[in-house]
Amino acid sequence: MVSESGQGAAARVFVVPSLESHVALIQRHQTETLLFCPDPWALRHRYINQETGEVVRARCDKWECLYCGPRKVDQWRQLIKLAEPTLFVTLTKVGWTLEEAARVYTTVLQYVRRGSKGLGPHRVGARPAYPLESFAVLEEHQDFERVGFHWHMLVKGVDYLPKQVVSDALRSATKGRSYIVHVASVKKMHAVGYVTKYLTKEITIEKRGMREALREVIGRGVYDQGNLVERRSMQTVEVLSRARRIRYTRGFFPASTADLRLRLFTDVGNSDEIAIDQAVSPDLDAQDEWEESAETAQAVKVSSWVLYEHEEFSRDIEDYRARRQSALVESVESLRDGRSLYSRRVVSIWAYQRKRLDVANGKRVGKE
Repeated sequence: MVSESGQGAAARVFVVPSLESHVALIQRHQTETLLFCPDPWALRHRYINQETGEVVRARCDKWECLYCGPRKVDQWRQLIKLAEPTLFVTLTKVGWTLEEAARVYTTVLQYVRRGSKGLGPHRVGARPAYPLESFAVLEEHQDFERVGFHWHMLVKGVDYLPKQVVSDALRSATKGRSYIVHVASVKKMHAVGYVTKYLTKEITIEKRGMREALREVIGRGVYDQGNLVERRSMQTVEVLSRARRIRYTRGFFPASTADLRLRLFTDVGNSDEIAIDQAVSPDLDAQDEWEESAETAQAVKVSSWVLYEHEEFSRDIEDYRARRQSALVESVESLRDGRSLYSRRVVSIWAYQRKRLDVANGKRVGKE
């Protein structure tokens, strides 16, 4: 005879659902993007380890991807923690285009890092230099029309940075338009999480801004002694800004740039939104950058992982749906076998990004 306590214990036993029920549950709650990258290109490609024969699914590595974005943010967080930043700084109202915000950021860093000897024999206006290193992420304010962008910065190299110095630097960089800043000590790593959660926020093309560039223009040809000669001239034209929304100074991370790229970008993928601030790193010139890129490329070439096309390209939506279903089933099987596919940190970032995308899509539908 089973006692009441025994019956209660039996009632609390968790029954593992069947594979089909598990898959259906995930689809019902739309949590597939925790398990695999849904990008059509990624679903068709695999990586194979030539030494071990291990095969893994490819990733699109886009910040906005609900699978890749949270994992990239998590990797950045781990790397930033290794840097051990000491201060958290915010620069407000830095511009309404990425190009303008990038100029303000660079000017502020130069102002703070270089200091000033002052004017005249009495050194009027003299201020000390603060040899800081910085990692910064640009965020779009909710009231963008009035406030525009602001920078969130993690700083190391100094334990103290006067708020007034940063405010004066911002006022100078914005020609008096903005002066409100925030400077706080990083006592816990919460500041790292606060800054890096904005990594997944892409900036639209219309908010990137324009920059001037010299371009060679071919005009209408003219005849010279019977021969048609092209007329070429250099003109200043406006092109889309190439400024980056994620920036860091060369000495911020505890590794060389080449080593950082090898350790981070080989795993994280596309680094088109990330830039090293050469303007505030006088020891970094074009030759250094080329040599580091060559070093990184050489290191990547010897990797045992090789990308290959697992399935052919198709425009049929049913093929995409079948591949997505296959990826989901495969991921659930791995999950049921005890393989860890995500961490608590990834889930937290994923939930934040998904909520933000839902809000954005809701606003878009409302406007339509």
